[in-house]
Amino acid sequence: MQRPTRRRAAGAAATTLTACSLFAAATLPAAAMTVTFIRHAESQGNASGYIDTNTPGPHLTNDQVNQNGGATGEEQAQAWANGQTADAFDALYASTMIRTQETAKPFADKSGLNVTILGAFDPDHPQQNSGVQEISAGIFEGLPESEGIGRIGYILAPLAWTMGLQFIPVPGGETGLEFNERVTNALTQVESDTEDTNGDGKIDAAVFSHGATIMMWTMMNVDNPNLMLIVQHPLNNTDTVVVEKNDDGSWTLKEWAGEEVGAANYPTQMFVNVRDLIVAPQKAVYNMRIPVLSLDAQGIVTTGAQGVQDVAQAGVKFVKDSVTDTVNAITGIPGSIGQSTSQVSKVSTLNVAADNDNPAVGDLAEGAKTAVENVTEGATTEVKKVTESVKPTTPTVRATNGATKLTDGNKAEPGKAVSAVRDRVNRATDDVRGEVESSARQARETVKKLTSAVKTGKADKSDDSKPKQKTKDAA
Repeated sequence: MQRPTRRRAAGAAATTLTACSLFAAATLPAAAMTVTFIRHAESQGNASGYIDTNTPGPHLTNDQVNQNGGATGEEQAQAWANGQTADAFDALYASTMIRTQETAKPFADKSGLNVTILGAFDPDHPQQNSGVQEISAGIFEGLPESEGIGRIGYILAPLAWTMGLQFIPVPGGETGLEFNERVTNALTQVESDTEDTNGDGKIDAAVFSHGATIMMWTMMNVDNPNLMLIVQHPLNNTDTVVVEKNDDGSWTLKEWAGEEVGAANYPTQMFVNVRDLIVAPQKAVYNMRIPVLSLDAQGIVTTGAQGVQDVAQAGVKFVKDSVTDTVNAITGIPGSIGQSTSQVSKVSTLNVAADNDNPAVGDLAEGAKTAVENVTEGATTEVKKVTESVKPTTPTVRATNGATKLTDGNKAEPGKAVSAVRDRVNRATDDVRGEVESSARQARETVKKLTSAVKTGKADKSDDSKPKQKTKDAA
């Protein structure tokens, strides 16, 4: 009689333990992703002194290549691998170019990890633009990389990309929008395919790529860019750049060629706000290319709707981020205790997902107009409120070494003023976000009605077009 009881008790205990484990796993935060970019070792193209961005490109240099002294590319790759612990990374990735794959091989042999090629053709997604190969040099391919027009011409457009002008192309090559899309898509694959194999609670991926690709994508996407690093410390062979993905999908630069990189200051924060604002409409137009060139009417309207929504969201985010960063800079008080200014909570991207139905063009235009008007009005109102709230606390403020020093007369006031202003900004942003969501919902409802009407009209037309059969009397 006791055995069944014991079995039931053991079964209940196992069930309880399993449930607790599943609950604990579900409530644990997702592992943060850290990507370490590694520039390839010296290639034969580097040794030649000419720009070489064609795929698959040349091999690493070895003893048989005239080097004029110094370590060969193969020796550099081995030295980098020797300097890493075997469990430093959870996964290894490389571009479609031979030199990155050969640079990754010594560490792959040491760690036992396979090297996944980013940018290989995916038959399930033949239109996907993905990869971490070098930026195409276009018409500058084969020119000297250290002198003449090739040196300046090749890097000019990518530098413009880092300032938000992503529509500019490398002559004969890709635009910043195409470049940013492919690298970002590749990193999405990295995040999806990489698991925490070393048990440190983080996803650590090593991505072997190329100098210009690493430098430009990093400065185009991180929230603490320092463009002077490109000039003062361009990446040498096997130099690394470490970036970390944040919970809101943004990226933060942690290390550049072994040197730690700090949080963004106020000018950098405002630069990033403007950069993200002007990139949004460029992306919206860029995303329209496939449905437009494919003459896909449904795709045109759907993609256009998403683009209008993304631009409106970028406007809301710009107002919130700019006001928050400005208030923090004026008062010198971080947005939250124990956090740096760069980590202040900012408005998240609106989760207004587009339905599969076609949005109506007229309603989208009006919705976009309403959203923009609300953003503008909200920005004007909140700037006035910020000015009024901060004025009483600033007459006796004295700046010392970039910090704000308060006299005895207003030590207790700034904190209250900042809290009040921040609450007002949050409320205004929520109001604008509500308007955008309302406009999107109205557009979708109208689309459903129009789509239904169009389908019904087609059906009626189809019925009318059929020849009527003669009756026996008519015959």
